[in-house]
Amino acid sequence: MPEVIKNYWTHVFGLVGPLAYFSVYALWIPILLLVLANVPRLVTIFRMDGAVSLGKYLPYFVLPAFGALSATWALIPSDTISTALKFSGYFCTAILAGLIIRQATEDERRKIVLSTAIGFLVAFPIVLLDVSLSGGVSSLYKSYEFNPNMYSRGTAITACLLFPLAVGLFRYTRPMHAIPFVLICIGMIFGLYMEAAKLAVILGALIFGLIRWQQKLFWPVVLLPLLIALTFPAFFKASLSVQQQCQLHDFMDSAYHRIMIYQFSTSRILEKPILGWGMDSSRSIPGGAEKAITIVCKQPNDRLDVLNIGGKLPLHPHNAAIQIWLELGLFGALLLLGTVFLIVRRFEKLSGENQGRAMIAATFCSICLIYNISFGLWQSWLMFAMILLGCFVVSLQRGPEPSGDP
Repeated sequence: MPEVIKNYWTHVFGLVGPLAYFSVYALWIPILLLVLANVPRLVTIFRMDGAVSLGKYLPYFVLPAFGALSATWALIPSDTISTALKFSGYFCTAILAGLIIRQATEDERRKIVLSTAIGFLVAFPIVLLDVSLSGGVSSLYKSYEFNPNMYSRGTAITACLLFPLAVGLFRYTRPMHAIPFVLICIGMIFGLYMEAAKLAVILGALIFGLIRWQQKLFWPVVLLPLLIALTFPAFFKASLSVQQQCQLHDFMDSAYHRIMIYQFSTSRILEKPILGWGMDSSRSIPGGAEKAITIVCKQPNDRLDVLNIGGKLPLHPHNAAIQIWLELGLFGALLLLGTVFLIVRRFEKLSGENQGRAMIAATFCSICLIYNISFGLWQSWLMFAMILLGCFVVSLQRGPEPSGDP
């Protein structure tokens, strides 16, 4: 490995913050650089243990394999095959990145934490300047009209990384450095327009404190979101009355639209509950492009408001549990939950300490909340973010792995 790469490959994590806010779909770049800079390390790992050690990762590919199989009944088979292949590629990349990070030295792990934090500190003031100038900065490289919501993805990634970053900074720096950084992150999350990120941080903080207090609650806390995900469609089987719809719309129109999406998706789930409509078929579900509903609400001043809500299913249900049920049915939901369980169990074994388990539980619950409120299950930028997040969590394991167990 050239000396410059050996000394500076950890700096690729400094790209996470800027890319999260300004070019989220380019988050594949630090992942690619991470792998390319550590090819000799990967070669050494495979020479020592051979491809046999990769057998332990085969269960992770059952879900994409089932997704590819669903092309035989999917609405648009080409979309299904494409998504299944991409999903398999994400898993392969995550495995390679994990092998690299688990062999990193303690000094390299420290540099990963510091580089990531510095990257976010570079991005934050530019974001604030752009918001204060109503897009004066982003207009230099984006052609569409400015909307603060353009930073929602970066805010969500900040929320997902908050607890691992906090633990890493407290481990490798002084509290006088770690505490201000955490407060700055929280200020960004609560100052920008991303309600799911705010709720995720609040939930994560409660979970972190709970697991720090009672370590034995780790698995009950982790399994609860998985159980909710398995039963989520049942919550939206019943329809709302017009009065309830009006009240919900007055409270928060975006939340009302979400409920309408969930109810429409649940009705379609019940049509094909076992195998679903096919992987990544949400965008093609019959009736999804139609307006969700039109209702007339009477305001306190007796004025009648006619509410025209958006599409019944705009590209995806904005809920991971609903989406997996809709596209891959009961079988897919069980496979996804099993895959997530295996990943969390692997991270939990790596933690080796109460604080580490609290961080994993808080991060996992934060991710679950964001995935089940805001984004699509197969979105590439979110997958890239999760790979980088996984690398960061693994980097918090103390010391390199023994050579016999990469």
